[in-house]
Amino acid sequence: MKQTTPEFAVRPPLAEETDARRRASVETVDLGFAVDVLRRRKWQILASGAIVVAAMFGALQRMEPTYTAYTEVILDTRQERVTDVKQVISDLDVTNSVIAGEIVSLKSNLLIGKVVDKLNLTAHPDFALEGGDALPEGEKRRITILRISSGLTVTQVGISYAIGIAYEARDPKLAALVANTLAEEYIADQIESKRNITLRATAWLQKRLGELSTAVEEADQAIIDLRARTSEENGSNQETTERFLVDLNQRLVATASERSDARVRYEIVTKRLEKAGLTSVAHVVSSSLLETLQRERIDIAREQAVNADRLGRRHPEMIRLNARIQDLDRRTEAEVRRIIENMKSDVDVATQRELALQNQIKEIEQRLVKLSAAAVKLNQLERQASATRMVYENFLSRLTETNAQSDFQRPDARVVTVATPPDRPTAPRKKLMLAVAGVFGLSFGTALAFLLEALTRRIHASEELRRITSSPVMGLVPYEQRRRRMPDWLARELARTDHSPYMEAISALRAQIFDVRSVARPKVLMVTSALQGEGKSSTCAGLAASLPRVSTSAILLDLDLRRSITRKVFDLGSQKGCVADYLAGKIDLAQLQPAVLPWGLTVLAPLRSVTNSADLLSSQRLGELIDRLRLRYDVVMIDAPPVLDIADALVVSRHTDSTLLVVRSGKTPRVLVADAYERLQAAEVPVIGTVLTQIRKGHTAAREMYRYDYA
Repeated sequence: MKQTTPEFAVRPPLAEETDARRRASVETVDLGFAVDVLRRRKWQILASGAIVVAAMFGALQRMEPTYTAYTEVILDTRQERVTDVKQVISDLDVTNSVIAGEIVSLKSNLLIGKVVDKLNLTAHPDFALEGGDALPEGEKRRITILRISSGLTVTQVGISYAIGIAYEARDPKLAALVANTLAEEYIADQIESKRNITLRATAWLQKRLGELSTAVEEADQAIIDLRARTSEENGSNQETTERFLVDLNQRLVATASERSDARVRYEIVTKRLEKAGLTSVAHVVSSSLLETLQRERIDIAREQAVNADRLGRRHPEMIRLNARIQDLDRRTEAEVRRIIENMKSDVDVATQRELALQNQIKEIEQRLVKLSAAAVKLNQLERQASATRMVYENFLSRLTETNAQSDFQRPDARVVTVATPPDRPTAPRKKLMLAVAGVFGLSFGTALAFLLEALTRRIHASEELRRITSSPVMGLVPYEQRRRRMPDWLARELARTDHSPYMEAISALRAQIFDVRSVARPKVLMVTSALQGEGKSSTCAGLAASLPRVSTSAILLDLDLRRSITRKVFDLGSQKGCVADYLAGKIDLAQLQPAVLPWGLTVLAPLRSVTNSADLLSSQRLGELIDRLRLRYDVVMIDAPPVLDIADALVVSRHTDSTLLVVRSGKTPRVLVADAYERLQAAEVPVIGTVLTQIRKGHTAAREMYRYDYA
């Protein structure tokens, strides 16, 4: 029947607590854990390092030694100045980019091809190819260039302008020869490149000079033709025409002034004539004849005035004087009219002269415009001719300079270190490679150890077990060295009278479960584990054997009907009846009597294995048996089957007060422990705590056990 959970039972956690416990099981690796992993798997790590070193040693024995020759060239920034002539190719402006470009040039297949051709390396034994006789020369040359490129290293020396050339080959003399030849060909290529560029520049300059000479001649002829055509069309040059135009303008101004004056006089006379007649006009105009006539009229008028009173008007003399006055008036009028006509003629003549001058000025201005246009075109032609002549002279000077340079070219680099045949190989570096192999092997072994540890994720410390199960760790049980070589080690250990480390741990576990006053003592305690081989049977037997030593009666009830360890370890000849037969109903309770071992352990176990253990444990007879034992003994220790293998432990748990979960240190995976604990919680099995068993000295939990040596 189902027992009431006592006050010491652990409350099953809720689903949220279970999830939290699962998340908490994923922990980071601390330094102590890393040290434990290295200690546990040290032979695996050392074996990995030894294997890699041995493999490297074997590979080094098969490697052929190679030699590296080294030469240096430096980009020369100190230039020789034989003349001040500007070079066709400017000197190098040495920068990091320029040095990088020169390194690329040194590694180019064109330069390496020159080295191959100069040294005839396609026929060298070190570059011989299998079946090379069937290959064309071009293909052999290409392959040789590639092989030299693979062994060639070109680098900048520090932050200097020097470039280091290193070549690696199996023959030290060949290595030095290739490195020196490459440096020589690099310098020769610089000189040849400059010479070729200078020759191309000379040819281009000569061609250009011919074109410029023709252009200069054509420009000069165009100027001459334009001047002749301008002179023929206009009859004079621009300067003469401008002076003539100035003179015409001055004459035009004078003529215009004369015309204006004449017109004013004429208009005044005309207006006076219209208003006062010819007589009034005669007083404002002047001429020698008019003055003579006026004097004669005055004289006659005076004479007439003198004779008027003496002779009278009808006197012939008076008539003659009147006739003469009238004649003088007629002559004066005629003279005035002539003067007026002359004044009008002067106005017309001045006007015509002004018009003629204006027309002439317009003609001269048109001629001057033509001359100006011709002068502009002439100036343009002269400028073009001057510019063409200047370019021609510059090109002629540059051609002379370039011809002088073609016979003197200086490279931009020089050799500062000549390669010599090395006296010792540079590869393989056996010690270094063996050291690297050892480090790699140890690193690989260490990584593999941690990888395996991460994949297995086993329990190594009590703190891990506590976080996974959310239950206290009641005890830590050390590994017994005699476990493998002595099948009856447990019987020997329980029969000892002295205090061994194993029994000390069992006594500590017993005190934690049964003697601590803050926890109620369980009456029926089931001991189980997640899997087989975790030490549950030995722990259960040890607890059952240690209780009588503190005056507590106890019995070990082995209910692992499929695989009973108790039957194999202990001599149960004194036991009457078999638990399996009792549960199967073949015998009654009175016929089932436990075996009492010499060291005080009382055991009741199955004497045979059965396959239908779950059916037998589910019978009512198991409850009756446990009730009987509960009454007769202070503590009933039940050795139950593992939780994950079969459901027997869950069936047995219905008749127990509490359960103790046993976990093997360093072997049981965390996930299985968690699954076993959750399975017990799902069945509402009260778990009082856990026990970490078979703790070896290299395990993390070993540091938690004792401060003194228990070996």
